[in-house]
Amino acid sequence: MPKSFLEKILFRLAYCFAWFFVHLYRWTCRVEVKGPLLDCLNEDRPVLLTWWHQDMLFNFYFLISFAKRRKIATIVSQSKDGALAAYLIEKFGFTVLRGSSSKGGKEALGLLTDFVIKEKAVGIIVCDGPRPPGRVAKPGIILLARKTGYPIIKIRSWGSRQHLFQKSWCKLALVFPFSRVTVWSDTPMAVSRESRRQELEESRLEVEKRLNEMAAVSEGHFGVDRTASISVKTN
Repeated sequence: MPKSFLEKILFRLAYCFAWFFVHLYRWTCRVEVKGPLLDCLNEDRPVLLTWWHQDMLFNFYFLISFAKRRKIATIVSQSKDGALAAYLIEKFGFTVLRGSSSKGGKEALGLLTDFVIKEKAVGIIVCDGPRPPGRVAKPGIILLARKTGYPIIKIRSWGSRQHLFQKSWCKLALVFPFSRVTVWSDTPMAVSRESRRQELEESRLEVEKRLNEMAAVSEGHFGVDRTASISVKTN
C-alpha cells in the first residue's frame, strides 16, 4: 500500500487510468472464451486459476465482474512494483496476499490456502516470476492444489491488437481497446493430496507444458507475427 503522500497521489492516478481502461475494454472489446472457465466461475465451483505474467493485465480485467459476486484471492510480490499491483487489484475487488517465491512466499501461500478453503474462494497464482525467465512454472500453484484439493484451470488470453512491452522480463501484453480477445482455458487438472516430490514435479511440468502450448496456439490465432513472442525454455 502507498506510504508517502507522493505514492498516494501516483497510486490514485494509476487507479484512474486503470478504471478508464477497464470501462473502455467493457465497451469496446469482443471477448470469446474457450474451454470450461465460464462454467466453473458461473457455477461457483471452488477452483484455482493460473497463467503467465505476460497475460495478467487482461486476465485480471476479465475476472473483475466475477470478483463482484464471489471471493477471488491472489498472491502479489512484496516488491515496489508489487505494491502498486496489489493496490490496483484490491481496488477492483480481489483479496491480495503479499509474498513471492523469493520473499515471504511460504507464509503467503499458507494464508492463501487457508483463505481459499475457508471462503470456498477462487485462488489465483501467476505461476512464472517474480523474476525471469518467463513461461517457466514455479511450484506454488501445484502446492496450493495439493493443499486445497481444488483443481487447476490454466488460462491464456491474447488480443487481435495489443502491445508487448519488450523490455519487461515477461514481455507484458497490453491489449488495445476495440480488439477481439480470445481467452483459452484448459481442462481442470487435479493434484492428489498424497502426491510426493516426483509427482509434484511432473504436475508442475504439465502446467508449464500446457500453458506454453496454449501460448503457441494463441500467437497464431489472429495472424499475429510470431516474432513478437518471447522464447520458451524447454525442459
